[in-house]
Amino acid sequence: MLRTAVTAAIVVGCMASLAACSNESGATPGDSGDDSASISFAYWGSNEENATIKSMVAAFERAHPDIHVEANWIQSDYEQKLQTSIAGGDAPTVAAISNTSLPSFFTVFKPVTVDKSAYYSPAVAKAGNVDGTDYAVPFVAKSKVMAIDKTSFTKAGLPVPSGTTPLSTRDFVAAARKMTSGSGSSKVYGSAPLWYDGWLLADGGSYYNADGTKCTMGDAAGIRAAKTVVDSVKPNGFTPTSIAAQGQDMFQWLAQGKVATLPDFGPWNISKFAALDSSRFALVPMPGRGEPMEVDGLGIAKSASAAQVKSAETFTKFMSTDPAAQNLLASKKSALGVPVVDDSLAAFKSAAPKANLQAFVDAVEHAVTTPYVKNKVQIESTFSTALNSRTAIGTGHEDPATVLPQLQDKCQQMLDATK
Repeated sequence: MLRTAVTAAIVVGCMASLAACSNESGATPGDSGDDSASISFAYWGSNEENATIKSMVAAFERAHPDIHVEANWIQSDYEQKLQTSIAGGDAPTVAAISNTSLPSFFTVFKPVTVDKSAYYSPAVAKAGNVDGTDYAVPFVAKSKVMAIDKTSFTKAGLPVPSGTTPLSTRDFVAAARKMTSGSGSSKVYGSAPLWYDGWLLADGGSYYNADGTKCTMGDAAGIRAAKTVVDSVKPNGFTPTSIAAQGQDMFQWLAQGKVATLPDFGPWNISKFAALDSSRFALVPMPGRGEPMEVDGLGIAKSASAAQVKSAETFTKFMSTDPAAQNLLASKKSALGVPVVDDSLAAFKSAAPKANLQAFVDAVEHAVTTPYVKNKVQIESTFSTALNSRTAIGTGHEDPATVLPQLQDKCQQMLDATK
């Protein structure tokens, strides 16, 4: 998962020099010319995710034996290393890129054709679009659900949440408080820590207005979301503090009964969840409007030769829409994410038939899309750093009701400067 994007300094510095760093011949280094159909493919992920992607690449090469794909698994600092390879004139022909990071990379990718009708979710179909142009083909969706310990709800006299209808954010907070008990090392929490960006969206707020022209995180919804997160970590709160949670595996806390709910639960945890007792643990929708969904896409380098572009287009279409690839996104051993085409959803749900994997699919279908914002990484990095340093969402002590309007004004200044 790429929740943390590259730093603004790296993005700005590298992007400013991309034109000078491009390979003027138009061929990727190592390419022998237009007769070559071989391509390189850069991506990130865990050991298990790497194995999944390699199996998809192998399926492609079986279907297209005339095209060789050199898989380049970057195990850490993916975006920084991708920027370095681009700046050095050694860009991969195809690169995996998150929709959250695409605004910082799109200038190095060729525009691509995305068949919107191929995807069951409008949010997926839009994920590779920057300012009206598609630069990445959707590849895998990473929606969020909530894992729960059903016994915690019944012990507290609460109904077990529905597998299809989300709790309201207010009902979730009330339930989490009621399920919290004990103190010190034996305290049982109603919820694992809340992620502010996710809770902001779930509770009806957003970073920006619909067309991305106004910063809105300092409005009533933004302040309400921040106060909920701050209150959740107070001594009488319902989530562990960042210090208490540091270095701890919240999934293990759920399995051990130390937290009753685990929001922000991603599909990469499916294999671990499938090993739990299905009579006790369940997957349900995230409260409210749900959390932001990451969609990873595949971009084709501008520096690729004509033959490589043709091979890359064949490769990205296969990985994006062919069930031979999409069916491999989840298994009993590992899940990269949720397929983006309808024909592969049955294969996805068969990876853990006793779990409510339909909740992930529903979250993909109902995902709230976010607008394109120029300098998004720099703006949001500046905002998050200040929010965490000044309020109890991080290490500070100031009132979010005071801090957020100030940060919204700063955000708006940065946003206006991009025009």
